[in-house]
Amino acid sequence: MGGNSELRVVGTRKSRSLGEVGGTISVESERGSVEFTATDDVVLTVGGERNSVTAHGSGSTVRLSIDGDRNSVSIARSLDLEIHDDEGVANSIDRHGEEQSSPELVRTDRAEAYADLGLFDYTMVSYQTNATEREFCHNCGRDAETIVRRHEETVLAVFGFTVTLGERTGSDECPECTPHVPDEDVELSEAERREIFR
Repeated sequence: MGGNSELRVVGTRKSRSLGEVGGTISVESERGSVEFTATDDVVLTVGGERNSVTAHGSGSTVRLSIDGDRNSVSIARSLDLEIHDDEGVANSIDRHGEEQSSPELVRTDRAEAYADLGLFDYTMVSYQTNATEREFCHNCGRDAETIVRRHEETVLAVFGFTVTLGERTGSDECPECTPHVPDEDVELSEAERREIFR
């Protein structure tokens, strides 16, 4: 039942599993139980009394309005929640499940980057550090709990001794503005390699 739709649940003691939905859901029953998985943004309105509504899914937004009494609404932590109205009496709203995961920003610290150097090496090493003194990301301007600074150093290594010949510090990044690249190795085909080296 995916795509944008308008669904209404009415009556007494109705139990409905709506499956995958996006669009508008209106629960106007009494002592009902409604469950769904949000595959797109959902506008959820809960009226009536003593209903139990559970939303699963990830990456979408649930816009919630409650005007009934003694209703229980549980939204997955991996969904964004916007509460527009809560005008009833004794309603409860809680979150369940795991937080939406964000990309790991510090993938290589300085020690790990230097550990890969050989006995005789002249190379560029890259690593990241936490920018704990920052209250907001200077790259995108958003408040963020985790902000990292990216570094690149030109290093000369001889018999385990290292000398930093040059350093370049990149801009701040946070989970909101970091381009997430999967960890898997990227391999070029034989034809793509020939095209590059023409």
